[in-house]
Amino acid sequence: MKTDLAIQSFATHKIGVLGVGVEGLATIDYLLSHGITDIEALDRNTIANLPPAIKCTFGDHYMENLERFDVIFRSPGIRPDLPPLATAQKSGTHITSAVSYFLENCPAKTVAITGTVGKGTASSLTAAGLEACGFTVHLGGNIGKSPLTFLDDVHPDDIVVLELSSFQTMDISTSPTLACILKTTSEHLDWHVDTAEYRRAKAELLAHPTEDPKTVFNADSEGAREIALQAKGPHFSFSLKTVVESGLYLHNNQFLIREKGADIVLPIEPDRVALAGRFNLENIAAAILNCYLLGGDLQCICDTVSRFRGLPHRLELVAEGDNVRYYNDSYATRPDAAEAAISSFSQPLALVMGGSEKNADFSALLSLLLQQKNIASLSLIGATAERMRKELCSLGTPAFPVYLKESLEAAMIAGRQSLPNGGVLLMAPACASFGLFKNYKDRGEQFNTLAHRLAASSAASSATI
Repeated sequence: MKTDLAIQSFATHKIGVLGVGVEGLATIDYLLSHGITDIEALDRNTIANLPPAIKCTFGDHYMENLERFDVIFRSPGIRPDLPPLATAQKSGTHITSAVSYFLENCPAKTVAITGTVGKGTASSLTAAGLEACGFTVHLGGNIGKSPLTFLDDVHPDDIVVLELSSFQTMDISTSPTLACILKTTSEHLDWHVDTAEYRRAKAELLAHPTEDPKTVFNADSEGAREIALQAKGPHFSFSLKTVVESGLYLHNNQFLIREKGADIVLPIEPDRVALAGRFNLENIAAAILNCYLLGGDLQCICDTVSRFRGLPHRLELVAEGDNVRYYNDSYATRPDAAEAAISSFSQPLALVMGGSEKNADFSALLSLLLQQKNIASLSLIGATAERMRKELCSLGTPAFPVYLKESLEAAMIAGRQSLPNGGVLLMAPACASFGLFKNYKDRGEQFNTLAHRLAASSAASSATI
């Protein structure tokens, strides 16, 4: 039996919300706002302050007997192929998610952006560009806002921009109007079986096209190409390295759009955009192409993305004092993200790295450090610190001091002392934050507080000399 997933039908359904984090709570709120009360919250952990009308099953047995539900909303952190879910599905239970339900019921055009790096920035750039062109835009997804929080406010002429992770795309049933695939390598291999499954999960975004689907992808990324070429409908690519057949490319420090064999020179200077880091030119290219394909004005789009200053904790300039600039890239939780941040600077660079252990491969990152001529110091913190130090020294003798520090503050002080003539102090951890911090945001906020304090004390010391 195929379950009707229109909200009007839910009064006759028994609904389970599996995983009660940000997305699960938003799902519960959405259902309650429509008068649906036969809802059960299911989670391994006890969730406090849920509405009293909600039934709850918490603890180790929370996934037992799922076939009692007509519909289950799966939260992103729970694999859709777990045996209890498979058993429930065979018995007739409909398994869905907030994102899948949203795409099925959204009346407007949708842009879904995925990839390994840059999703939040590219999504925010796309939303800003479309808004500047006069569209009413709704931004949500993995960026921190469940799309169910605004589904009732979406009108047919609006545009929805969704940042989506592989956890969210793995079992969606409706493709967006435009799918954008950014640079894709591998990630979350503690959750996915392997890189192939990770990419298949993202490719699911393209497997259920509606009318006139479009796909935008990073032509410089083997993973993005692999995913995008599985899509039906027209393909448009962007590249910083080569001319593309149809899409946007960079040539002689100029962005151009190629359409039907003709080039349009864009009114934007790539070396004068507000976002730091060459890798952000990929996000800018993706956003321009997304907005253009959805009917945006190129002058308006380019003006907007040129001024965009970035998201918190993503190569964010947070303080400056005594000729030292402090950059917070706490969101760089993978080695390749840290590599991109490090490669953005030519000034003397004091690095703060390390964090919780995910068994990541640091070899390429550490080799880059040995090749760079501008590294002033490396301060390592967290569970990975000693492993990173040993692996670095096994690859060669660093020309810069390497410190093992017990706290972020001690690491930053050591880094600041290694820049007597100024430069950049960059936190690009290449690791998750757990252990010393609640999450990457907490780590970034602590860095910001310490950076302002160090910048202020340096400025005060200079003023008294």
